[in-house]
Amino acid sequence: DKVFKLTSNMKLDLNSFKNRLSTYRIWLIMEKLFNLDGKLSIVTGAASGLGKAIATGLAECGSDVIIVDRNEKGLLKTEEGLKTFGNEVINFKTDLSSIEDIDKLFKKIDLLKRDIDFLANVAGDGILSKPENISIDELKAVLNNLVICRFYMCQHSGKRMLKRGKGSILNIGSLASTTALGRGHIAYSIAMGGVSQMT
Repeated sequence: DKVFKLTSNMKLDLNSFKNRLSTYRIWLIMEKLFNLDGKLSIVTGAASGLGKAIATGLAECGSDVIIVDRNEKGLLKTEEGLKTFGNEVINFKTDLSSIEDIDKLFKKIDLLKRDIDFLANVAGDGILSKPENISIDELKAVLNNLVICRFYMCQHSGKRMLKRGKGSILNIGSLASTTALGRGHIAYSIAMGGVSQMT
């Protein structure tokens, strides 16, 4: 599609040619816009779901990726898929509900002697329970997973980004931050409100 050959037997469809040329120009612009060659991204919750999808998109655009999750088997599967793009992929099994584990994670990252360009904060568990039944300990656990530890990931990454003057952070939120979902999502909704305000 990138090369258009004309022969004496072929009639030029000018509109088709213009459409193809326009599509090719858009492709070139998008390739430049989303070129992440040489960048380093961290994605939490990368063993499955949205985290895995974000890590895949980043690798597809050329970024080296650090994938983080507590699910080691899922991480290895994600790593295998990402390596097909030819970028560097490093997996760190980490309990992202633990401040101590997050500290250990960034000590390992610092050993790489690389700048962090992007953090995608995806991981975090919720607990389903009705407001009248949920325990304070369960509520604290959800707030720890979704707010405190995500904030701590932002703080660690943000300090390093501020030091070099650039970087981006994505926190995955939810409509639950502004709209009650019902069905026992009270703790999740409170936490997502915190994520929304933090971001």
